[in-house]
Amino acid sequence: MARANPHWQTTDRNVLAIFSGPHAYISPSWYEAENMVPTWNYVAVHVYGSLQIVEDHAATVEIVRDFVAFYEKSMPRPWSIFQGDAFVDKLARSVVAFRIEISRLEGKWKLNQNHPRERREKVIDALSLQRDENSQAIAALIAQSLREEG
Repeated sequence: MARANPHWQTTDRNVLAIFSGPHAYISPSWYEAENMVPTWNYVAVHVYGSLQIVEDHAATVEIVRDFVAFYEKSMPRPWSIFQGDAFVDKLARSVVAFRIEISRLEGKWKLNQNHPRERREKVIDALSLQRDENSQAIAALIAQSLREEG
């Protein structure tokens, strides 16, 4: 978190972090059935736990370096952080690193599982025609769930 953000100073260390996955609007017209309503399909993970602020500067630099390395590895020209770099030192002082000691994980998803197979196949077809990455991902997840059902 940015050090300027007062959230890191909270005294309540019980936290919920939500990691959102793909999501997409589902039109009732896609079902080709009467009395249907619009909905939203999504995938998310809820992480409950205890917030632990990282006070050590070297540990903060390491967390930032690991974060950057993970997200930069697929870049054509990955940017990297070097220990002892004055810019990185300043960067690390402007953020508050934290860890979450996880007490509970909940996976949440809504992928039209309450509809018959035929309707879900129609949703897959309609989503597959959409150009956005989220619609494509939701279509693939619904298709995967149908394959797993057999």
